[in-house]
Parts: sequence; C-alpha cells; structure tokens
Amino acid sequence: MGTVVVGFRLGWDAKGRQATVVLTRAGVLHHSMGLLGLAVRPARPHAPAGRDPHPVPRQAATLRRLYADLRHQGYTRELIPPACVRLDTDEHPLHPRPWGEHAPSAHPELIAEFTGAAPSGPGSLEDALSAFHAAIGLTPQPATPAAAAPSGVPPAVREGLRTLAAGRPLASRPGRGAGWTVTGTVVRLRVGRTGEDLTPGEVAELQAALTAWLRHQRRPGAGSAAR
Repeated sequence: MGTVVVGFRLGWDAKGRQATVVLTRAGVLHHSMGLLGLAVRPARPHAPAGRDPHPVPRQAATLRRLYADLRHQGYTRELIPPACVRLDTDEHPLHPRPWGEHAPSAHPELIAEFTGAAPSGPGSLEDALSAFHAAIGLTPQPATPAAAAPSGVPPAVREGLRTLAAGRPLASRPGRGAGWTVTGTVVRLRVGRTGEDLTPGEVAELQAALTAWLRHQRRPGAGSAAR
C-alpha cells in the first residue's frame, strides 16, 4: 500500500553539511543531518503532540518553520527541492511514549527511500504541500495571493515578492558575522548566533533610513566626498 510524504534536503556548502526533513501522511516528521555525500542515521521522529485531531496541518506548519530556520542557518542550497512523493514503505505506528534517549527511528529506510524517489526538478514548498494535502485527501488552506507589484518596481523587488509569496525567506549571504532574514511575517537582524526581531514600526524606520542613505549616496559628488 505504501505511504505519501512531503519533504526536502538542503545543503550548507560552506560547512559541508546537509539536512533532510520528511513529513508523512500520519503527521510524523522524520529528519536527519550530517556531512554532505555521506549516509547519515535518521534522528528520532517527531510525532504529533498528544491526541491531536488534526496532526498534519500542524506538522505542515512545523515543516515550513524548519525550512525557513535551516535556510536562515546557512542551508541555502536545495539538494532535493520540496516535493510530494508516494513511497512503497507501509507506515506503521511509532513506539509508545516514552521512547527513551536512544529509541530508534520508526522507519530508518523512509528518508533513504524519499531521497531516491524525489524528482530532481525545481519545486516550491507550498506547491509540494498542496500536492501532499491533495494526495492524502485533505483540503489545504487557500494560499494568500501575492500582492501585485506596482508598475516601476525593480526586478529584485518583484523576485522578492514571489519568494515571500511562495513561503520562502529572504536572507543575506551566510558566512558573515552580521546579517538579516526576512520572512512573510518577520524581519530579523542577527550578529553571530544572536538576533532580534524588529517590530513593524522599526522596519518602517529602517526602510526610511536606508532609502535616505541610498539617495544620499547617489548625489553628484557623494562618492568622492565619502573618500
């Protein structure tokens, strides 16, 4: 009979690491992290909390958060883009809680089968989740349509709007001491391992300051004056 899953694999080239996350039709999250190009042992699965009557939508939200968090950490290369895949593995119940510190994964072969069956073409997380919901007979929440960009908006801004509408974050290049991440709901500034979310008012103030700075730099003679 098999099962249906949705998942992805991201790579962090600078650190030589990879991360794979897979959500099953039973609402169980499986994940593994390790070195690029090497087989890794799946970590303990994350089952729905308690007797959740709607585990899949809640776990799908967790999948979105994990995707954004991993990209924020530096896992920016999509080794396996988000995809919905039908597997031959029959999903069986997890071991009863408590699992213990060294409980094995319920399906040690599941991630390996997903990585072998996932398509190689590009794909977005929201498209993969929509296909997953349809495959298991759930009606997904309607996606919020992207706001049409006004005429004259630069191409980089249009691409940013498409990225946010697809549920993916915008982020500065990894590897620097300071940076930023923008999602559909928050703007976060970070220095090293610490960070701070900005309020909408602070975001507006920062945008005004940056716009003023850019216009100041474009004034005739501004570059030579700065030197």
